[in-house]
Order: sequence, then structure tokens, then C-alpha cells
Amino acid sequence: MIVLIVYLFAAVYDIMQLMRQNNRTRGLPLINFSFKDKAARRVLLTLIKFVFAVALTVLAYLTAKEPAYLWVGLIELALIFVIYNLLVDTKIVFRLLADLLFFIYVAQMLVLYFGNSFITLTMLKNVQFLQDLGGRAVAYILGTVIVLAIVFMPGQNILHKINKKILLAPVILLLIVEIVLHGSYKRFSPVQSFGTIFASEIRYQKVKRASVNPEIARESYYRPSFEDGIAKPKSLPENPNIIVIFTEGLSSNIISDEREIMPNLAAFEDECLTFENYYNHTFPTLRGVQGQLYSGYKLDDNEVANNLISVQGILKNQGYTTSFINVEPINDIFIEYCNNLGFDNVITDITHCTGEAKGMTDGEAYRLLMDSAYDLSESDKPFFLSIYTFGTHVSFDTPDSEVVYDDGSNEVLNRFYYLDKEFGEFLEEFKASDLADNTILIFTTDHATYADQTYMKAFPDYKRECTDVDTIPFFIYYKGMDHKTVDAGGKNSLCFAPTVLDYLDINSENYFLGTSLFDSKASSEFDSIFYDASYMVSTEGGQVRYLDDLEVDDFLSQVLSYYTAVETIE
Repeated sequence: MIVLIVYLFAAVYDIMQLMRQNNRTRGLPLINFSFKDKAARRVLLTLIKFVFAVALTVLAYLTAKEPAYLWVGLIELALIFVIYNLLVDTKIVFRLLADLLFFIYVAQMLVLYFGNSFITLTMLKNVQFLQDLGGRAVAYILGTVIVLAIVFMPGQNILHKINKKILLAPVILLLIVEIVLHGSYKRFSPVQSFGTIFASEIRYQKVKRASVNPEIARESYYRPSFEDGIAKPKSLPENPNIIVIFTEGLSSNIISDEREIMPNLAAFEDECLTFENYYNHTFPTLRGVQGQLYSGYKLDDNEVANNLISVQGILKNQGYTTSFINVEPINDIFIEYCNNLGFDNVITDITHCTGEAKGMTDGEAYRLLMDSAYDLSESDKPFFLSIYTFGTHVSFDTPDSEVVYDDGSNEVLNRFYYLDKEFGEFLEEFKASDLADNTILIFTTDHATYADQTYMKAFPDYKRECTDVDTIPFFIYYKGMDHKTVDAGGKNSLCFAPTVLDYLDINSENYFLGTSLFDSKASSEFDSIFYDASYMVSTEGGQVRYLDDLEVDDFLSQVLSYYTAVETIE
């Protein structure tokens, strides 16, 4: 940081000298310096580039609220500043390299500013869902245009008066610092974090190509049964209906916030069997929903099916009719995804689909959920009905201008407040219906709320260790039950499937990676590891901690054969 400031002052001095020389030649006063001088103009543009980078770094720090992003970023920017000046006046290939380094830095800081993390492989793999960003897409596109305009402004070496041998010393010093940062602060480094995208992709492709004997895979993950940590409540009928609600991106802190953003859900939690210190196991939605139903990781963010044993498959063998509600009936990818989840039926209603990104609003989704439950209850068979609601997706606002939080100025609080209102109306109707006498209602989420810039501003006092990982709600409700809280101890949503089945006293052979939360002694290598294309994070004991390199290698060596099992078992 100090080196960068010194160099910037030196550059300002150079500009002053050029201005004096230019004006003396023309006999003009200093204040009338003209931009017609190409060299002076390019020096000024170079200064603008790096002042912009410094300002963006500070803004990104104010979003992330992590000092390491600031001081690591400025150290790295100082190194890029020197390298840029050494290369910008040389051959075109080196000039392009200088611009590339600068581009990587500012692009990373721009994404950190908007998204509270650097660019990740998961982000790149979800570009296909760009329409889900709603109104925020305009801000992202505008920011990208500004960055590209700044990057490609012509530059010039403003350190040309400094002997290159003298410059070599700070370059070597900064490179040594960069190497030292690689150990403990790599994830705060814009350039090194950019490099991890390629490392993640190589690792991802390695996992994808891994050839493990299918027989070994089946043997490794096959379980003849799972934990029996709780007896089925005596008040439950033999085969109760089951409704599971997966809400888009909901962290527990939003429900418990003192501002009463979600009062209906907060009151509902006090009536339920509630799990605390319970984390999401992955990100984003396509991995999150399927991963919970099958208690397993998903390799790709796509519609490809998991061929292993699922909650819906086990319940189907118990005589249940299984149905899933698709709230994005115009999204071809999500249609295929829902069709491959292994339910008997996929329910949708394309005529009531007025939400953002051509999806259903939460009000429309809950109406369809209630109507579907009524229809299924007319059969003699018990039913398992699940839904994923879409309206709380990052960047969305309330679809109803009459249902806003406070003055309606905060889109984050608005969308969760609207969801809470719709859930409250659904719950009221559910409790008043005959369904409540023989139906278990389960409320959870696909993953934690993505902690982007808008989330951080809405919850400035809430500290997140990782943008994608947080505690999430998991509530089980049945009419007349007593409220109880179970400490999950940092275990994650891989435990959803065995926990629900354990509560129902239904056991089966399986390939679950998670364990029942009702058995505090049960554990696996995976039930407290968050894993997606970019991060591997431990949540053991309720503490969020990034895995070190050796732990990452060990984890991946264990999970390779699981993916072979997913692809080969019919």
C-alpha cells in the first residue's frame, strides 16, 4: 500500500514536470495545460486507471467488511502497478499482458463489490441462469462496461525516470510478499483467487473423468439401513401425508431478525421440531434440492438425474404417491431437472406464472401447493408432495407493491416479507383444513441466502464467514406436537433425507452421505463438509472453516467413487 502511494505521488510529479515543459515551450501559464500532448494525456489516463482500482478496492472492502481484502488487495495492486509500467511501453504482447493483469484485478474487485466474493467456478457455471438476476443484471452489465472502458484506456510508463535496476528491488519484495500470502491469505488475493478458478476446473474435470470400478463404488457407499435415533411420535398416523417446502435461499438469521421481517415463520418455528446449528451442504439450487432428497453431492449444476436411492423413492416403495411442483414451467432446464428427480408426478400451472424470470410468485406457488394437496388427499394412498419456491431469489423484489417491509425501500427485506405473508396465509388455511389431521409439514430451504452486496447492507451487523455457507431453517410440524429444539452441531443438509425418514420410523437400504440428526453420535466424512465447484468448507461444531490443501485432497479422494456410483447405478 505504501509503495503504491509513493509511486502515485511520483507519477503526479512526472505529470507536473511534463505540464511545465509543455507550457514553457508554448509560453502558456501552467493552469492552461492542454490534453493535446499525447504523452502527458496517457500518463494522466494511467493514473486514472489505478486511482479507480484503489477506489474500487475500498468499495469492495466496505461490502465484504474483511480487512484482509483491503490490505492484500492493495499490496497486489502495487505489484501490478510496477509490472504494468515496466510492460506498457514494450511489445504489444507484453502490453496485453499488462492490461490482462489489471483487468483480472479490477474484475475481481468489481465482483467482490457486488457479490461479496471473488469470481468462482460456480458463478461461471451458472451464467445460463443470468435471467434470474432480475433488475440487478443492469447494474452488473453497467459495472462491466465501465471496467472494460477503464482497462482499455491507453496507458504509459509513468516510472520511466526511475532506473529499472532500482525498480527491481520493490518488485522482488512484492513478489516475496505474494508468495507468503499464498499460504494463509490466498483466498483474499484477487489474482491468486482468479488462478484457483482454473485449478477448480482442472480438479472438476479430474473428478468428472475419474474411473472407479462401479462395484467398488456401490460397496463403498451402500448402507443396509440408517440410524434409528428417535421413535415415531405416537400421535402420528401410520402413514401420514408429507409436504416439504424448499424455499429459495433462506438463512436462519433472517427469520430470527429482531426487525420481524418474517413474523409468521418465526411464530411457526416455535410450534415445530426445530434444528439449530444446521448448515447448507452445497450451492446453488440444482445441487441443493437434489442433494437433500438423495443425501448426496451433485457434480454438475445441471438437470442430470441422480440414479441412487432418494426419499421419494423410499416413500414410493412404502405405498406413497410422490409429486413435485415446478414453479418455473417456462424454464426448459428446470423442467428437465424436475422430470429427473424421480417423482411419480411433476405438477405445474403455466397459466398462473407472473413472477420475475418467468417463474411463479410465492403467492401463486403456495396457492398451487394447497390445491395440489387437496387433490392428492382425495386418493386412498398417502402422498409425499414437495415444492421449491422461487420468489426470494437474489435480486428479486416483492411482486406486490402493497406487501412491502416498512417503507418498501429495501428489496431484500421486501421479498422475504412477501414470502412470509404468503406462507402465513397458506399455514392458516392448512391448519383449518382436514389435511392438518394427518399431514406432516416440513419447511426448509435449498441453500443459505447468497450474501451479496444487497444482503450485507440489509443485515450489516450479521457476520458471515463464507458467502455461500450459513445456518438454514429445518422445521418439522404436526398438529398438536410440542415444540422442541435439536442441536445439529454443525451438520449439514445432507442429513435431511435420513432425518425425515428416521422421524417416520421408515428404514431402507440407501447410499446416503448424511446421517440422522436425531442420533448425536452418528457421523460421516461428509455431513459437515460444504462442497461446490469452488469451495470446500467445514461446518463441524458450528464453526465455518475453509479446508486446507491436504484436507481438500483427502476429501476429493473419498468422494470420487460416489460420482461413479451416481452415474452407474440403475
